[in-house]
This record gives sequence, structure tokens and C-alpha cells, in this order.
Amino acid sequence: MNRFIQKALCAVAACALALSLSACGSTSPATGAASADVPTVTIWGYGGQEVREALQAVADAHNADPAYNTKARVEIQFVVSGTSEQSLPDRLAAAYQAGETDTDFDIIALDDSGISAILAQTSEDFFIPIDTSKIPNYENVVFKDNIVGDTFIPYRGTAVMLAYNSETVENPPATADELYQWIKDNPGRFAYCDPSTGGSGYTFVTTAIYNQLPDEARMSPDTKWETEHTAEWDNAFALMAELHPYLYQTAGKVQYPMKNAGSLDLLATKQIDMTPAFVNMVLSQKNMGTMPESIKLQPIEPAFSGALAGFCIPKIAKDQEAALSVIDYYLSYEAQAIGWNTMYASPVVDTAKLENLDHADWLEETNMDELRYFSIGMIQKDIVVRWTEEIAPLAQ
Repeated sequence: MNRFIQKALCAVAACALALSLSACGSTSPATGAASADVPTVTIWGYGGQEVREALQAVADAHNADPAYNTKARVEIQFVVSGTSEQSLPDRLAAAYQAGETDTDFDIIALDDSGISAILAQTSEDFFIPIDTSKIPNYENVVFKDNIVGDTFIPYRGTAVMLAYNSETVENPPATADELYQWIKDNPGRFAYCDPSTGGSGYTFVTTAIYNQLPDEARMSPDTKWETEHTAEWDNAFALMAELHPYLYQTAGKVQYPMKNAGSLDLLATKQIDMTPAFVNMVLSQKNMGTMPESIKLQPIEPAFSGALAGFCIPKIAKDQEAALSVIDYYLSYEAQAIGWNTMYASPVVDTAKLENLDHADWLEETNMDELRYFSIGMIQKDIVVRWTEEIAPLAQ
């Protein structure tokens, strides 16, 4: 009998606890029963793990902000590069070709260079025009002149600079011509990654072409900049071939590291003294202690190509209005500071208005007052193909 009473009392207590927790949960505007009225906006992205972490950190802050979490709740879906998962462009193409609508592809986070590949697999109008009048924080964006079209809203910048070992390089090159001469004067001490595997290597090759073209070319996907300027292209690839024997070698052969991380590993272990590198990757590794303090960053003139990462809304998204509210948060000064603190992403807003920054001195040193922005569409593919056909075989 006592055992029966004890069990009954435990059951009553458990029910009371459940009711108590349920009542407590219902007080939050973004949880419990009330959450049924708050749409979930899913941001889909792809790339490195650091990008995923930054998107998630801002999403968590959004979901905790009472000014925003009653309008939408953010979830992150991410395809990490280098895995066997189906790529995000392929997933979008499959959904589009299947005629799906009202999908959870609410917002696509991507580098603007990836837009053309998605449109090629779907349709030219796959991404909808975005009404910036419904995004108050769009006024914070300082790179409006770099935006091509009305379907893309930037939320962070990406920049490549010259990363070098200050212990061995007292006076780093300040111009492209000085860099090319330094490579020849210091054989084996420079490397750039295979352009088909990493953007830093791609940037090194691309700027060799576009440094010879009119400035307007870097903002145009028109293939005339390739077909009508064969001399400039030939000169650039002749330069790549000329520099080839002076690059980093192992076992007597020139090596082109795989991916951006490959060339940075050589720099971190002091097997080379210099390489083009993404600013945020260098700073993140310095913060983690995996990159020596002696590694510094140097801009050159003309600058390496830069880009913007941002948001697009597919026409198959289920809640386009809620998506605008989420984008608005990512452009807030609070969110931009989180992006810097999480992955040292270059802000797209006035950095003087950002607060509570980690390593604010690093931001000042690498701040992109001006961005040498490139938007060349599918021409980028032709650059990689030609390098693979003409330069890669030299290493065999």
C-alpha cells in the first residue's frame, strides 16, 4: 500500500512539474504556443565552417532579440565545403526543376560570385528583386555602389591581402610589379593555391589579367573582356608561366597547395614567407594561436580582387516578407559586430559605429575603406579552366 501511494505521489508531482514547465514556456514570445504564430525563416549557406558559425551566432542573437523574434525565428542549414553532401546549388536546382514552391529555401547566403552558377541551373528570375525600403538597416551599408542588380543584399565583405612573415620580410611588396619581382628574387619562398580549389589563388591569377584591363571590366560579366582582349589574357598567363619555376617546391617540383588553407599552412610552418590570403582566415588563425604573431597582412596596389557575401531570396521561398526582417537584423550594427567577433568578417557598415569588438586594432589595420570589387560572372570559370590547362601541367 505504501509503495502504491509513493508511486501515486510521484506521478502527481511529475504532472505538476510538467504543467509548471509548460506555463513557464508560454511566457516567451518566441517559444511555446505563441511560436506557432512566428514564421521560421531558414537561411541556407555553404562554404567553410567559420561561415556557418558566424551565421549561427547572429541567428542566435536574432532569436533572443524581442524587437525581431516576434517577426521571425531563424534557423541555419549549411553545407560545409569539401564534404560528400549534395551541393546547395544542386539542391536548389532539384527543387526548382521539380516545381516545388513554398520551400524552406527562404534565404540563400552566398558569395556573389556564386549567383551565376545557380541561375544557370534554374532560371534568370530565380532570385526575386528585394525591396530595400522594407529593410531599414540597408541604410547602414557602405558598399551600395558595388551591388549588381536588385536581388542581392551584402552582409559581409571578403578581401585578399598579401600575408607575409615579418621576421624574414622587412619590406613587403607594395605593388603588383614589386610582388612579381620579389617572387623572382626569393625563389621557393612564395606560393599560391590551385585556383580551382581556393579563392586566394584564383584572385592572384585574376588580378594579373584585370590589372591590364579598363577598370569597368571587373564589374562586367560581358565575355568581350575575354574575346576582345586576348593579348591581355595571354600576357597574364605568360606571367604565371614565367613565375612558375620560382614558386615553392618539394622534391624538386613546384607545388600548388590545395585550397586556401594549404598555402596558409605553408606560411604558418614557415616553409614559405609570403602568400595571398583571405584576411579573415589569417586573423582567425592568429586568434586561435595556430598562426605565428610574426605573420602580417599587406595590401598591394592594384589591390587583389575583393567580393561581397550576401543574401538572395529565391522565388520558391515560403515567407518572403519574414525573410526581409531577418536580413534587416543581419545588417544591424550589433549583428555586424558579432560577425567580426566570430570569424573576423569584414563589415559592410561604417566600422566606427561598431561596439564591443574583439581585436579592434586588427579591424583598423585591415579595414576595407575601398573594395576592389569584382563581378565577372562565368568568366571566372574560364580563368580557372585556362590555368588548369596551361599552368597546372608545368608542375607535373
